[in-house]
Amino acid sequence: MLNQAVAAARLGGKVTFVTKRGNDLFGNQAVGLLMREGIDTQYIVKDLEFPSGVALITVDSAGENSIVVAPGSNGNLLQEDIQPVIFENGKYEILLLQLEIPLETVEYSAVAASEHGIKVILNPAPACELSDNLLKHVWLITPNETEAEALTGVTITDIRTAEKAAALLQKRGVKKCNYNFG
Repeated sequence: MLNQAVAAARLGGKVTFVTKRGNDLFGNQAVGLLMREGIDTQYIVKDLEFPSGVALITVDSAGENSIVVAPGSNGNLLQEDIQPVIFENGKYEILLLQLEIPLETVEYSAVAASEHGIKVILNPAPACELSDNLLKHVWLITPNETEAEALTGVTITDIRTAEKAAALLQKRGVKKCNYNFG
């Protein structure tokens, strides 16, 4: 998510980053980087119990990646850590979420944002089962092949199967699907 926030800011977007970070070197460096990029960090919560979350990404000879995540404080971002002011009408246009925080927090944030007219984009990684209540508040979902299959049961092999998976997600309430296939 940090990479996406930086990219959006560099493209001229007004970006606010919401997370829970550890009271450690990784957390301090991340906040410093975000601030240097002009990203609003006022809603980043410092976790005194867990270290900052980290991920190790490897790429095999076929170009397929494998990601190992140690969620740390990300896995401890709770609904009560999210400031309701974030969802005030007109403050933001888009909320980008991913699944490295607790599902309850993802669902709370998606519902609150959607109810305030904020478009919710969900990157469903790492893949897991999602409720219809969450999906009906998602404006755009961006799964890769593995995530699409986990969400729909459809093995993605071509455009036809991708469209079938998209139709199943839309039937569950998602407004738009944008597949991220390599």
